[in-house]
Amino acid sequence: MLHEAVTVGWPQVQREASDEGTHFPQRVYDEMQGYLNCGDARHGFVEVRCEECETSVAVPFSCKRRGFCPKCAAKRAHETEEHLMGLLPSVSYRQWTLTLPSSLRWPVVKDVTLLRSVEKRLLRAIFRWQRQKMKALGMKGKAFTGAVSQLQLFSSALALQPHWHVLVPEGVWLNQTFVELPAPDIRDVEAVLMRLLKTVERLFLKEEESQDFPHDALERLQHEGAQLKFGWPAVPTLKGHLTAIGGGFSLHAGTWVHANDRQNLARLVGYGARGPISEVRLSRTDDGNYQYLTKRGLTLTLTAADLVRRLVWLTPPRRLHLTNFHGVFSSHSKARALITQKPQASDDEAPRLTKDQTRRARRTHLDFATLLKRTFGIDIWTCECGGKRRVLAIITTRRLAAQRLGDLGLEQAHPHRPPKPMAQAPPQLALAV
Repeated sequence: MLHEAVTVGWPQVQREASDEGTHFPQRVYDEMQGYLNCGDARHGFVEVRCEECETSVAVPFSCKRRGFCPKCAAKRAHETEEHLMGLLPSVSYRQWTLTLPSSLRWPVVKDVTLLRSVEKRLLRAIFRWQRQKMKALGMKGKAFTGAVSQLQLFSSALALQPHWHVLVPEGVWLNQTFVELPAPDIRDVEAVLMRLLKTVERLFLKEEESQDFPHDALERLQHEGAQLKFGWPAVPTLKGHLTAIGGGFSLHAGTWVHANDRQNLARLVGYGARGPISEVRLSRTDDGNYQYLTKRGLTLTLTAADLVRRLVWLTPPRRLHLTNFHGVFSSHSKARALITQKPQASDDEAPRLTKDQTRRARRTHLDFATLLKRTFGIDIWTCECGGKRRVLAIITTRRLAAQRLGDLGLEQAHPHRPPKPMAQAPPQLALAV
């Protein structure tokens, strides 16, 4: 259904930009075309054949884009979850979520440097509070702090709403030992937010002096998406929620995970790495429009062009890392190998850094077949007859793909219409966080 909406709405959005004398950056065209070709065997596939019944199956290539493709976003979330769960030590964690006021959302998306500056100042404010809490408890020595931040540029209503989900250990490392700190109260959260506001005020004052009107079609849509306002249903404020609001900023610190609850920690990590749109929430009306159900229960009625505009302004900038590591979790930290390593078999001798431990460990990526099986339950190595499949050929050109699909009898019934994706991503990874 999303594929059909993009097929119809993307040409309309391009014509509107052309009529206004503007254009989109090349990365937007690549994002859209990559999604339209994602899962289309006519653009290339891997042919796997069963060793028992000798039947062949074409496994299409994916676009691997970072924008809105539900399939690739779901696979990337599983890969991020696998990586972080192998890195994060077994300690308790608290998630700090920072949301910006609507007037500042477009400037930080336009200027990646400003976006990173806000993130760094948030981490400094949290680390400063942790060290102050440690000293108030009478602890002395050099304390090591760390965090993993996950940036999301979207809201559940597909509006441009950059915000951070920051996983912070509920304590510090002192003399290679984790010391857990007391949980923050509402005054602590307010103190962290006030510290952040003091440090970012000068950043945005400089930005206001140099800010100019959007230059191209993408910036124009992003400026529009950052100013969207919705009539959310009234939700009573629950007692105990650690939420501080000031200057339009919102800082929430009410989500906590126990050290032994690795399952919920994995769900929290996957939630921060999820994609912007879930096709399960998308439906089509009788008049040809589309309805999208938000997380808060509000239903948006959109045309195909309106839906594509929201997808366009959620396209992340180039070279913008959506997951970042800070403090002892950073690759530049000398203490990372000690903190993130697995428990030793013997505790007679304290762990020491070696040359091999200080080297940057190369991240292991999950192969495509494993991601398909974990995300969608599709096992390409096992045939329906029970036999094992193996790779027979890798087709990378359209001419060879069309020829081989014809030989296999898998040519499309409508050769000029891209096929629908084979599998869809679950709704926000089915996370109840």
